Amino acid sequence: MNAHDEMSDNEVLRAASDSLSAIPMASPPDVEAIMARGRARRTRWRSAAAGLSVTAAAAGAALALALTGVLGSTPARSTGAIRTAAFTLASNSDGTATLTINPAELLDPAALQNDLAQYGIPAVVTVGSLCTSDLAPAGFSQVVSTSPAGPSTATPQPVANPTITIDPAAMPAGTELSVGDFQLSSGEYSGEQQADFVLIDTSSYTCSSTPPDPNGLPDGYGPSDGIGLLYGGPGPAGS
Repeated sequence: MNAHDEMSDNEVLRAASDSLSAIPMASPPDVEAIMARGRARRTRWRSAAAGLSVTAAAAGAALALALTGVLGSTPARSTGAIRTAAFTLASNSDGTATLTINPAELLDPAALQNDLAQYGIPAVVTVGSLCTSDLAPAGFSQVVSTSPAGPSTATPQPVANPTITIDPAAMPAGTELSVGDFQLSSGEYSGEQQADFVLIDTSSYTCSSTPPDPNGLPDGYGPSDGIGLLYGGPGPAGS
């Protein structure tokens, strides 16, 4: 390399400057355009937020109405009646429910138990058996009354259309209404049906297929701890 091949410092700087000037440089940002885009985004955000607020409000109103329909419904306090071939269950305005049995039809235990539950009455309904507890829960006479009104009696009363009124609000905590329906095939009341109503302890009871004595209630139950009704057949109730 000779002296003419060497570049001076000034020539190197000029060459570097010429190379850089050939590179395209971004123009300064347009401040007005940036601000316009920001305003547009804020407008879209506000519109979306307003839409979400309206949607949330509508959903909240729908949920409130749904909860009112579900949580606010109290079948035991509404008026109306459930009618089947075997019985009629009418809900009264005071919260009680009146059960009338049709003696011409066999009782459907599952239907009656389900319908009692709709009116707020926990019950165990059986045909051909009766469920009882070792000791009768107190308060039966406040829960169940007969029609026409009168004191509870252990002795089954021959009636044409058995009718009782049940007050679920008077049921002691931890109890259920036990309903046992029997078709009697022997004895004085052979051919009739016998329905017995007692209270049971929800956590402790047994069921027996032996009908209670028509002149009394199961062991552990006193005269005011249940009701027995006779109906249907050729006996007094069918006369």
